[in-house]
Amino acid sequence: MGELSSPKVLVAMPAYNEEKYIGSVVLQARRYADEVMVVDDGSTDQTAQIAELAGATVIRHGENKGYGVAIQRIIAEAEKGGADTLVLLDADSQHDPNDIPSFLKAISAGNDLVIGCRKIQRDAIPLWRRAGQNVLLFLTNILSRGKLSDTESGFRAFSRKAVSQLKLKESGMAVSAETISVATAQGLKITEVPIMAIYTRDGSTLNPIRHGFGVFNRVLVMISERRPLLFFGLFGGIFMVLGIIAGVMVVQTLGERQILQTGTALLSMLFLTIGLLSVFTGIILDVLVRRLSRK
Repeated sequence: MGELSSPKVLVAMPAYNEEKYIGSVVLQARRYADEVMVVDDGSTDQTAQIAELAGATVIRHGENKGYGVAIQRIIAEAEKGGADTLVLLDADSQHDPNDIPSFLKAISAGNDLVIGCRKIQRDAIPLWRRAGQNVLLFLTNILSRGKLSDTESGFRAFSRKAVSQLKLKESGMAVSAETISVATAQGLKITEVPIMAIYTRDGSTLNPIRHGFGVFNRVLVMISERRPLLFFGLFGGIFMVLGIIAGVMVVQTLGERQILQTGTALLSMLFLTIGLLSVFTGIILDVLVRRLSRK
């Protein structure tokens, strides 16, 4: 074990059918950890057995419960075990365990949540994947009021304070965005460190399109719940602008041709009504959220 592991360092990873890579990742991670933990999320292959043979503590889920549930279990175990630093990384060899010292240094410097940033190898990331990451990055920064450059990276480190304060609820991949949002709300110090990522054709067991849309949907839901004025105000504003445009068209046509476009007029009224209701909904929900956050 390396010199950087003087405080109790737990390196953990959720895994689902990763028998091809899990042994190598565990063995490399052990160089920097007091303990390596694998949460086997209902794998149907030899993931758990290989992880144990490589020296990891394995926690088994009887069925596939989702990435977010696995992360919640890891954080709970880290708190129970009194870990000073928790490092999360993927079990599919996408992340290089040799980057772990950078995370440990950032935690030692006083940060509570350290996120591995893949910005330095931007051109190496497939274009379609990069586009999806940028959309989720934009939405997550809206959610957390932050200015991070890589919010979807699963290579992360947590201080003891973060482990004790982060109470997560998301069961799927949207837990990455939720973690940042909750950490920001708790006033935890967040930073990024550069990492390298390796993309292999068989490195992920998730359908990337379904995964992307699933995370997109959940992040939108979280924005509506935690920043309702922005969410409903934005959509309300869009509908009001459309309603005004339609109304102007009706007035112009009536003045130039003396023809009342009844359908367009009704559409204008509908858009304006929806817009106003959406804005007022956002205002009311924002007040409620602020009151609940103070309790």
